[in-house]
Amino acid sequence: MTIHKTRYQIFFIISAMILCSCATTLNQPLQRIFIATDNNIKSVTVNRSTLTDSTLIGIDESKIYYVPRGPKPLIGELQHYSTKKIVILKARSSFAYWANIDFNYGLGMLVDKNSTKRYAYPQKNYFSVEDTTIKRHRFPPVRKGTINLSLSLPFITIFNVQSNNRKYNSIGIFGLEAGMDFFYKKDHYVSFNIGAATDASIVDHIGPGYFETGSSLFASVQNNYVIGSFDIGYGINLSQLQWRKKTIGDTINLDQSVKNTALGFSLSAQYRMGNYFRFGLLYQPDFFSTNLSPAFNYQHYISLNLIWKLPVRNAKEK
Repeated sequence: MTIHKTRYQIFFIISAMILCSCATTLNQPLQRIFIATDNNIKSVTVNRSTLTDSTLIGIDESKIYYVPRGPKPLIGELQHYSTKKIVILKARSSFAYWANIDFNYGLGMLVDKNSTKRYAYPQKNYFSVEDTTIKRHRFPPVRKGTINLSLSLPFITIFNVQSNNRKYNSIGIFGLEAGMDFFYKKDHYVSFNIGAATDASIVDHIGPGYFETGSSLFASVQNNYVIGSFDIGYGINLSQLQWRKKTIGDTINLDQSVKNTALGFSLSAQYRMGNYFRFGLLYQPDFFSTNLSPAFNYQHYISLNLIWKLPVRNAKEK
């Protein structure tokens, strides 16, 4: 009886490991990779691949290759005029393999360790020629004249706003930002944005008969640089910051508010996840207020954002 019970337990543990091993379960035997190139690269071949006749119209003119997963690198051959160039895409442990640490305390790694499904190749690839050397980037350069619509949804907002006799500090989750990006040259663009946010942590600020809130309305102009997968921006912002104290359930009216128009810097960093989606950080320190005394008074608004960049106009290479 004990032997059968032990065998059952071993069988159950092995079955659980197989079922919960992330790479074996989630990854397909074939991986889809995207390859785009400069116009002066005439053809691309990838060993162990099947080429699909697909083009992502209006994005980056990528071609899709299906390649079998495994530890061996992929060898690519690029035809640059009359010269053939060799590029290598190295295999690495996939995200699903490392996800075992979180989902099953690493037990699934024992199953995935020798599986070809453990591996992944760089999914997005853009090859360019720089001084006769082939360079690889995750995304192609954005051409001069391109226009994007930018929509941003903050999931964390941080306020430092002047109240009657102190600085009001708060964290919230509600906000919305929208704007336009205009590329005035390759990988350089100017952005115009407007936004609104308020803290949502009302319960955290409940006092005896009142609660406090902070809010921000702003417009900003930034100059931005695309550096690899990051967009870095700097500029100025004009904001209307407000602190409110509202009476609840009290016969004595304690309502108060401070509203001020402030001028300061606008600084941002965004990490590009795909063709349209990004994570972003916005930091807007304000130093000059029109209706506070003294006028030079530090306040700030900070947000962590989910950002969508939607193409309005895709410039074509001349």
